[in-house]
Amino acid sequence: MLTTHCAQVAVPPIRSAVVDTIGAGESYISALIYGLLMRGADGLAPSVLESLGRMASKAAAITVRRPGAHPPTSEELRAELPEHQPVAQ
Repeated sequence: MLTTHCAQVAVPPIRSAVVDTIGAGESYISALIYGLLMRGADGLAPSVLESLGRMASKAAAITVRRPGAHPPTSEELRAELPEHQPVAQ
């Protein structure tokens, strides 16, 4: 659940095979912060919140698929996200 003073969005989880959960939370919050830094905090409409949440969830899903705390690169995220959801370089 992502919430601002104007909106609240539930982002569905992303299914992933789990090899190791180490680093999943760190990957999620890192991707969320990265997305906020790239987009800015102004104008966080529900669609933007949902996009940020999907990117953060995808980062965590990629991380748990491999052993150890190895978060995805921006290139890995870009390769796995739908075309309508850009990942800043």
